[in-house]
Amino acid sequence: MVIAPQLYQGHWGGPGAGRGGAPSASPPRQDYGVPAEPPSPTPTDWRRLLRVPALRHNLYYLLGIGGSGAGVLVAQAYVAHRLTPSGNGEATAVLAILNLLYTATFIVAAGTARRVARESQGLADPEVLWPQLRARALRQGLWLGLVMVPLAPLFAVVLHLTTPATVLVAIPAGPLAILGGTQRGYLQGCHDFSRLARNFLLYGGLMVVTAVVLLQLGLGPASLPLGSLVGMVAATGYPRHRRRTTAGRPAAAGADRRGAGWGRPRGAGAAGTAVAGGAWLTALALIAGAATPQLFNNFDVIAAKHVLPAHVAGLYAGLSVMGKILFYGTSSLSAVMYPRVAAATDPAVRRELVLRTGMALLAMDLVALIVYTLFAHRILRVVLGPAYVGDARLLTIFTLGVIGLTLVNLLVYYALAVGGRRFALGPAFGLPILLVWLFTSPPTVQGFVPRIAGALLLLALAEAILVGPQIVRPPRGHGSAVDVAQDDVDAAHDRDGVGDERALDHA
Repeated sequence: MVIAPQLYQGHWGGPGAGRGGAPSASPPRQDYGVPAEPPSPTPTDWRRLLRVPALRHNLYYLLGIGGSGAGVLVAQAYVAHRLTPSGNGEATAVLAILNLLYTATFIVAAGTARRVARESQGLADPEVLWPQLRARALRQGLWLGLVMVPLAPLFAVVLHLTTPATVLVAIPAGPLAILGGTQRGYLQGCHDFSRLARNFLLYGGLMVVTAVVLLQLGLGPASLPLGSLVGMVAATGYPRHRRRTTAGRPAAAGADRRGAGWGRPRGAGAAGTAVAGGAWLTALALIAGAATPQLFNNFDVIAAKHVLPAHVAGLYAGLSVMGKILFYGTSSLSAVMYPRVAAATDPAVRRELVLRTGMALLAMDLVALIVYTLFAHRILRVVLGPAYVGDARLLTIFTLGVIGLTLVNLLVYYALAVGGRRFALGPAFGLPILLVWLFTSPPTVQGFVPRIAGALLLLALAEAILVGPQIVRPPRGHGSAVDVAQDDVDAAHDRDGVGDERALDHA
């Protein structure tokens, strides 16, 4: 009982040490800060895990896409509660048209992310890529907007809309889709998942706020697509990019083209033609791959609105909303894997990345399937309202189809990352068959749901046959994805992780 006070007074500089009393026999006084506080401990296990870029990026993307999806879900649920099933079916069908246009967002984002991920490695500042990316997005967006002018009336006829003017939102949605895809692809390619998450959150938050306000103002089914349009306007403008300087001087004129490799290759004759032909094939494969999950995820609502009676189409729209929760909730895995596989040169690293991502995806799919099966009635009643509970037993069947679509998303993004093209055969033959299969469905939700679920599962099987050999083929090299992640932790080379790691060290 006496030793502790003596140690405190002697060693830690207590009241009797070196001041007016007996001289202290302790070493010279040192500044230890708060006396009773021991030295700071080493980082905990969860902090060490957060230093792994792949895990941290997944958390960022999951937060962004999950928050955005939650905003869309809240907006759709609010509309479903406030409108009749017929009105909800019309709002959801027009939103599906916008989502099909947003397919361009995923196409452009996939191409931009792959290009930035590869070319930024040789640049001191990836910002030099942005002006050219933005200029190209403006040109392509203008053309897409012009194409939508004659197509908008056609969509109104196909969807049997009671207010055809609602589909006019598709005209400005075209340019916004291209600009938004360029913005998100640039952030993804730079591994800037923190700001990418904020971009998604901005879209979802503004969509739900705008939809609720417009519905209260009496705009009816138009509230939902207008809310989506406002959210995409904000997503195209965040974040703003500024050209950085080197040694206080702006980058030289033309550095964008030279540094980014945007100039035309210096080649002539057959070699130049072969390069151009290969570039076209790669571009077509990129478009087919990035569009496949989005097309198959939205054409069902359009077909349902055309084939099913208005009331029944509205009920099916509720099942579609629940399926999109699973699809977009798991898309973070493929999105984070994509730029890492594209930047990897060792086939062993690529293989390990896709296998680990696939196991995580299957685990999440299984949990969702169990939850949807056990609590289908309660979930539909809470999320959409009592009018949608009657078809709760179909939710399990529809979820099986969406699980197939999540696997398609994984396989397609892996094939895109490694430069594959054979996967495009799946949507090339599958999409026309799906359209015929759905548009000839009997006008009942009991006959429509098994058709869409079966088509998605068959597409997953086809993509597994086309892409699977690229994964299971014996890899070359000795690299490991775990080693790559550990090297990233030790070297702290990923751009958005530097500040995070320092914050963790000082937390």
